[in-house]
Amino acid sequence: MRRLLLMLCLLAPLVQAQQIDPKVFMALESARTAQQAGNLSAAQRALDDALKSTSAGSLEQALVQQRLGYLAIEREDYAAAVRWLQQGLAQAQLSAEATQQDRRNLAQLLVQQARYQEAVTLLEAEGVGNLPLATRRLLVQAYRELKQYRKAIPLAEQIVRANPAADDVWYQLLAGMNYELQRYGDAIEWLQVLVRRAPQSSANWRQLASMQSMAGQQTEAAATLRLAHEAGVGLRKSDLDNLVALHAQAGAPWQAARLLDALIEQQLLPADREHQLRLAQLWQASRDREQALQAWQQLARQSGDTRYWLQVAFLQYQQNDWAAMQTTLGQFRPANAEQRRQVQSLRNAAAAAQAGL
Repeated sequence: MRRLLLMLCLLAPLVQAQQIDPKVFMALESARTAQQAGNLSAAQRALDDALKSTSAGSLEQALVQQRLGYLAIEREDYAAAVRWLQQGLAQAQLSAEATQQDRRNLAQLLVQQARYQEAVTLLEAEGVGNLPLATRRLLVQAYRELKQYRKAIPLAEQIVRANPAADDVWYQLLAGMNYELQRYGDAIEWLQVLVRRAPQSSANWRQLASMQSMAGQQTEAAATLRLAHEAGVGLRKSDLDNLVALHAQAGAPWQAARLLDALIEQQLLPADREHQLRLAQLWQASRDREQALQAWQQLARQSGDTRYWLQVAFLQYQQNDWAAMQTTLGQFRPANAEQRRQVQSLRNAAAAAQAGL
């Protein structure tokens, strides 16, 4: 960045040499020569001396402050560079071209300093439509940091449409910002672009499936993972389990349950006791009692585990299905004293509820 910003300002004083005080011009030239020779201290002294001889609000003062700003960049003193460029621009004496370039360079410095709102204010004053693509990229970064996704997305779309070969990070950025706005359909479209660009990337397939699941498209998500598997992309069982777990941890147990159900149906995950138990727990956590009841019943029949039969009875009690609950309780013998207490508690609660009707 430092080299780029310095090159942009190399000819600024020469353009206006006929308009400024000869002493200031000579000082600027002396500072330029010293700076190009790598003698930054000498350049600093020449500019400091020149600044003392300028008057407030003058073109000479603006040019010296501008040069001090670019010298500070070479010193990697970016806070000082910001101050000097701001002061130079505040004089409103520089040419339109120099003002425009300094403003854009200042915005880049402000973003580097995490002063995003100041950068946005500076660039918006110029008019977003007037900005070159390189500066629009900078504005997208600032908008994103400020979580102003609705402003950032159209600019990011312009960037990838102007250059479809843009780095993957731009497509990931578009997917991420649309996700933040819960525009899952748009996010899916950008992730599909990433999959087409790099079909060997397991991360792209996982992100696409995850976004489809978040959009309520669990069947499509499982199909995406099936395609990845058939394409030879290394999606391990742990990857799929983690994908389900991410939804559950994000407070979306219903989406997690549907995804797990679809993955079992697609035979991407085994229908073993571990996954059947996880599925029953997720349906119950999502308060889908009908699905939860079916899952617990299937698990209980397959395993004969009294803990699962107790869970079935509890769900039937919650649904006020007293007859079914009594039938379930009669299908097994409690394995210990604690389970006997639970059975009796359910019977008593059901009797009390029926008596109160």
